[in-house]
Amino acid sequence: MIDRIRRLLIQSVFTIPPMVALLGTFTLWGQEPPITDIAFSLDGRSLVGCSQKGLQVFSWPELRLQKTVEVSCTNLHCLVFSPDGNQLAVGGGNPSEEGIVEIFSWPECKSQMKLSGHDDSVLSIVWRGNTNLVSASLDRLLNQWDLETQKTVKTYQGHSRGVSSACILKNGAMVTAGHDQSVRVWDAESGDLIRSLNQHTKPVNSMAICPGSAGKPMIATAAGDRTIRFWQPTIGRIMRYIRLESEPLDIAWVSESQMVASCVDGQARVIDTVNVKVLQSIPVIKGWAYAVAVHPIDSTIAIAGSDGQLHRVRLQKSN
Repeated sequence: MIDRIRRLLIQSVFTIPPMVALLGTFTLWGQEPPITDIAFSLDGRSLVGCSQKGLQVFSWPELRLQKTVEVSCTNLHCLVFSPDGNQLAVGGGNPSEEGIVEIFSWPECKSQMKLSGHDDSVLSIVWRGNTNLVSASLDRLLNQWDLETQKTVKTYQGHSRGVSSACILKNGAMVTAGHDQSVRVWDAESGDLIRSLNQHTKPVNSMAICPGSAGKPMIATAAGDRTIRFWQPTIGRIMRYIRLESEPLDIAWVSESQMVASCVDGQARVIDTVNVKVLQSIPVIKGWAYAVAVHPIDSTIAIAGSDGQLHRVRLQKSN
């Protein structure tokens, strides 16, 4: 089983296909830890990455390093902006000891609070409004936090192994996925488990909600079995799936009909989510491509991975 936070880094030589423009890079070969997650600010002017160096803030689209921010723990795995864009939550911890969520103001990047309540590293964070969030951990638990009191108000139990991803649907239900190969749907208010979906055959690495989908909400999950599966979680239905040539580590929707997956072989794969086929395979990272983010305004994506590599890529326009 491949564990996302305990991977051995590999490297591969790549070239950029003619239909794809590699627009900007930030790389320090052999000197940097891998960038494990990235997120755009709401205005699209900054890109933030996390690694064992802390937080790194880059200008967009130039990818100039603007500042490096120290975080209270060295092993960082996830970061996400609050809905209003004024705060940044960062998750990580010390394996088998402690999981931490630290909240920073944005754009000042001043630490506002540190939330400690897990017994293992935090792998995913999802906001519930601007004053509540849920943290998912390798300790198998999800904790909901009230940021005004800095206390845990609810704990969700049900996964048999670490929890790698969490998201909140428009109807308020929460969906989680983990290393137990399952996708679980919860009543976020009561904490009750509604259903468990078990079609994956390896640990789930990432999950993302389809933007603006009409009718029942749809999510996608990417796992170590090399598949990306598309679900309607509120009714427990798997709609379709695609198996890639390389394990997807992270996924992000570009539109309702297209998504990008960053993979172990360093490639970004653009996927037609309706016809479930790969439209483009883009070699980007020399090593593993840990994270992908889609710019909120323009038509580019950011890919991050091994050796602190960070790239800006423009996708081929759909016909």
